[in-house]
Amino acid sequence: MSRTRRLALVASIVTAACLVAGGSLVVGTAVVSASTAAAERAPSTGHVAAAPVERADTRAGGGARVRAATPDDAVTGALGTGDRSGAVTFAYAGDSITARPDSWLHDLVPDTRFHAVGGYAHSGYRSDEVLHEIGPVPDADVLVVELGTNDVNQAIPTATTIANVDAVVRKVGARHVLVVSGPPSNWTWSQWGADRRAGQLVLSRALEHDAADHGWSYVDPFAEFRQADGAWVRGSSADGIHGDAATNVVVARVMASAIARAAR
Repeated sequence: MSRTRRLALVASIVTAACLVAGGSLVVGTAVVSASTAAAERAPSTGHVAAAPVERADTRAGGGARVRAATPDDAVTGALGTGDRSGAVTFAYAGDSITARPDSWLHDLVPDTRFHAVGGYAHSGYRSDEVLHEIGPVPDADVLVVELGTNDVNQAIPTATTIANVDAVVRKVGARHVLVVSGPPSNWTWSQWGADRRAGQLVLSRALEHDAADHGWSYVDPFAEFRQADGAWVRGSSADGIHGDAATNVVVARVMASAIARAAR
């Protein structure tokens, strides 16, 4: 090997060592921070990975608490294109069960029998946060209210959630209201000390009673996927909180029928 090539080899080794020491790795022409790459990987202890939980800590193997990332999904305003004349119009108020890309709402958008004309839904949001963001949609035939999951997670009193739901209904001003049950949950704890599974069952009963008191419609689109103890039926949820894409297709069909009935 020539002296010039030996010097070039030594220089490249020194440069690589400096980059590794500084927390970076050179791959081709891209420079990736080692600490950033590690942060983007799902945290785990042993072979147990943390499941995504909205604004909550997850528990990895060995009892260690780790923070898991949640997509900041948000939906607002009218949805859907094409001729929607004669469609049932509806507004939506929800959290991730409504806002996620594979949710019942997004599955329903292509159905021209329905037209989402406004509303607000945001992953991780409590009922009071959605109340703050949502605006009036008085031309909607039906307001679909899917709220409370994150209230349960954060140990918000059920009475507070119901009061917020009632306030959302008043603020939106739609002609009819459809209240949606809480979804199943495989999680029996949260960062705030709540039993999420039991709390969802309590929430659903309170929502059903509130709907009956006001003469609103009520639907449990998750009934097919809820076990007797309130957990998801095996294979219907990847993270124990949200239904998977196939589950949400079925949920969307139930929601379509419920919205049509509520509009009558």
